[in-house]
Amino acid sequence: MSDIFQNTSQLYRITYEAYSKFANDINRCADLEEVAEVCKTHLKYLLNFRIIRMTIYQGDKLFFFEQFGTKIWFDLREESQLFPYEKELLEKGIPLITNEIPDELIRNKVSLDSLYDPVLWGWCFNKHERKVLVSLLADQKKTFSIGDVEILKLIVDCIQAKFSEIYLKRQLAIQNRNLSEAYDTIKSKNLEIENIVENQKQTIKERTHEIVEKNKKLLHILALNSHSIREPLSRIQGIIQLFEFMDDKECRAELIPKLETTVEEMDEILKEVVDMASKELMELKAKDL
Repeated sequence: MSDIFQNTSQLYRITYEAYSKFANDINRCADLEEVAEVCKTHLKYLLNFRIIRMTIYQGDKLFFFEQFGTKIWFDLREESQLFPYEKELLEKGIPLITNEIPDELIRNKVSLDSLYDPVLWGWCFNKHERKVLVSLLADQKKTFSIGDVEILKLIVDCIQAKFSEIYLKRQLAIQNRNLSEAYDTIKSKNLEIENIVENQKQTIKERTHEIVEKNKKLLHILALNSHSIREPLSRIQGIIQLFEFMDDKECRAELIPKLETTVEEMDEILKEVVDMASKELMELKAKDL
């Protein structure tokens, strides 16, 4: 009896040491590829199995993980890709043990003829409000027993926790990248807006300068009109006033010739002013075009 107890104690110690090494290596993994390598190295010392398959729920995605022999396969897929017996496990939550091996589980992995009294085990574990489906195929050469379930649960906990950590880090990295891209886009748009505003300021400045110059031209034209026409117009007004103090003969002899001369002078001045104003206005119009 003491030998049995001693052997059992030693087996527990070896299993604990193997699990500790497995857990430590899993904790150091940075990605799913490293997790797969650790599982390929260590699981064979912790469990007997032909195939082990885990499906871990994470949000609207499922992480599928399979190991058979030294081969590892993992991927993110949809719930529709669960096997029929897995859907039943998920729905009912009742552990499965059966000698009926689904073809989809062993296809392209192992031949049913090469197995000795194969048994399929299945569980639906609820880990931290996340469901984990586990399938384990064993036979008489790779024997799995009910006593191995506890170490299996520890392994599942370890892998599920690491997957959640990697998945959340990946999601955080995606969000950070999206935020960075959004920030770069906003920064770029701000630069475009600043350039547009600066161009508008420059355009307003140029337009204001043009308007000031046009106003100067118009004022110049107005000054020419006022100054050049004022003098002959004043003389005409003075001659008209003299008509009241002179008779017709004197008006015809003295005032009418002066009036005619002044009118002709005023006509010439008006022509010059009109020509100058037309030239200035044409120059302003040409600048606008």
